[in-house]
Amino acid sequence: MPGAPFFRFTEKVISGIAMLLDLREKVRSSKPIKYTLITLISIPFVLFGIGSYFSGGAYPTVAEINGQEIDQRQLDRAYQQQRQQMAQMFGGQLPEAFDNDSMLRQQALQQLVTQQVLEGEVVEQNFAVGDETLGRAIRNMPGFQVEGRFDSEAYQNALRSSGMSVPMFEQSFRDDTAINQFRSGISSTSFILPQEAQRLAELGRQTRTIEAVSFSFADASEAIEVSEEDVTAYFDENKDNYQFPERAKIQYIELNSDDIAEQIEISDEEAEQYYEDNRASYMLSEQREASHILLDLEDSDAQDNIAALNELKERIAGGESFEDLAGELSDDVGSAELGGSLGVIAPGAMVPEFEQAVFALTEPGELSEPVTTEFGVHLIRLDSITPESGKPFDEVRDEIISTMQQNQADSEYFELREQLVEQSFDNPDSLEPASDATGLEILTSDWLDSETDSGEVLSHPQVQSAMFSDEVLQEEVNSELIDVSDRHVVVLRVTEHEGPRPKSLDDVREEVTETLKGERATEQLAELVDSALETLAAGESASSAAEGESLATVHEQVVIDRQSNLFDRGVVSRIFSLPQPDGETVTERVTLASGDQMALRLDTVAIPDPANDEEPQADEPPIPVAGVDEAGFSPRLGGTEFQALMESLRNEADVEIMDVASP
Repeated sequence: MPGAPFFRFTEKVISGIAMLLDLREKVRSSKPIKYTLITLISIPFVLFGIGSYFSGGAYPTVAEINGQEIDQRQLDRAYQQQRQQMAQMFGGQLPEAFDNDSMLRQQALQQLVTQQVLEGEVVEQNFAVGDETLGRAIRNMPGFQVEGRFDSEAYQNALRSSGMSVPMFEQSFRDDTAINQFRSGISSTSFILPQEAQRLAELGRQTRTIEAVSFSFADASEAIEVSEEDVTAYFDENKDNYQFPERAKIQYIELNSDDIAEQIEISDEEAEQYYEDNRASYMLSEQREASHILLDLEDSDAQDNIAALNELKERIAGGESFEDLAGELSDDVGSAELGGSLGVIAPGAMVPEFEQAVFALTEPGELSEPVTTEFGVHLIRLDSITPESGKPFDEVRDEIISTMQQNQADSEYFELREQLVEQSFDNPDSLEPASDATGLEILTSDWLDSETDSGEVLSHPQVQSAMFSDEVLQEEVNSELIDVSDRHVVVLRVTEHEGPRPKSLDDVREEVTETLKGERATEQLAELVDSALETLAAGESASSAAEGESLATVHEQVVIDRQSNLFDRGVVSRIFSLPQPDGETVTERVTLASGDQMALRLDTVAIPDPANDEEPQADEPPIPVAGVDEAGFSPRLGGTEFQALMESLRNEADVEIMDVASP
């Protein structure tokens, strides 16, 4: 899937085309002028490419980083991706606590800024991907191969079906690879001293004992009564905060490749012909099952291991069990537990030396000569052979029909998309010419606003952004083509518009009531926490701090580690950020995401001995960690160092966030 550099490249192309929008009013009334202008503009595109036109665009700039701009459309796209990714994390639906447009948009903007800083540093450090490296990488991508070899036609077809050109894909690949080289150059060269690894291991096993009392926000809020006078007074003081959002009615044309595919009929004869023409794609490669006994090179050299495996081979030939010997002697712990079995070995799944040896065996039960690889020396047994075979047509018929439908739909989609762009641009005052040219229906909406869920398309952030943009509203023209998802676009125009309208007290009575109850509950809990902190600081128990308080939950002498699920992650992180007591009382106030508030005291910090379940006393010296692997910490350290570098680069960068970046 293309990365962020590709999307930026695409946006620049769109911005270059969007520059033509400023000429609309000048060219509407005169065809000769229009054709002359377009001809003159097209000449530099042909001679010099479109790079010189990338800097302009009709979308407002939302941020500028070291002179490089991020525009509103890039932010809208990043916001939508952020929203979709978070929704997937929660099973397809964002929880209410995370469904905050302003928060998500700011997160997306910060990610774009960080990405731009990273790309600038990569260029500054002269990281680049040469033609030879690019070509070799592309030739080795399985998706561009036919029968194991690179196929130019398959390459171009795959890109075309994704709506990408070869130059766009290759530039995206260069950018992504250069960034990965830069990242890897930092992350993979990190190292850690044994003493540091020991310290990190100790910190990872550290436990902390706390005395705490928490107070329920929900219970406090529910018990609070708010009078009608209070609600009215609050509303009168905050009327400006209670308004219906601006709204609009629109006409729009929707083009979706999936809708086109559903209308395409493929006969069995056509599907069978496709099957014959692409039979190689429906072949199952030969697969083999194998087992092995591995002797690694940590305690012996290769020649000693070869001699040892030749001896094992003779013992197996003499009747001893391969499985028993593998379980007893193999250094591959995972397969040793299975009698040495590695399961199915598909081509390309193992290192070349091992794979060649497996596929050189001809009969199940046959043993190889000892084989040396980077992992050690192997004795391999062939367990079974599944020969290459073709999937029958009936098994893949539905898949073929779906593929043919999608291929035809994609071709038709891009043709219709081009017509839609051309007609909606050339006729900015109406969608009818675009509808006539494409055969797509003009749809109409009821009132739409940013607060009402009107479905995937009409509530899409980019649709909402276009609907309420100055250009579409004030100039009363068609919008740009809006990408809703992959091969799914919309063009729209506004037919009616209303600005923000004040809400009445009846509209927001319940909301105001809950706001007041929440504010008062927060104040009440803050006072309770103040009192509890005083009690805990005096050395008394959590039970004493909670005495007589129905909103309290007591947590006495609770021992937690860094993976504890007794409290939410924010509380655990806060507890482990506190300084060690060292003879002084350490207390802390914590507010949870639920609104609950907690008063806690950190009593002891300990490092358990991994060899037993007993915990040392807080004043005992650290227990050495046997066999701490410094190499295991290096990748994590490398990631930390890279993040530290990015933070430094971000702090040094000249970053300007425009007001328009806010929703």
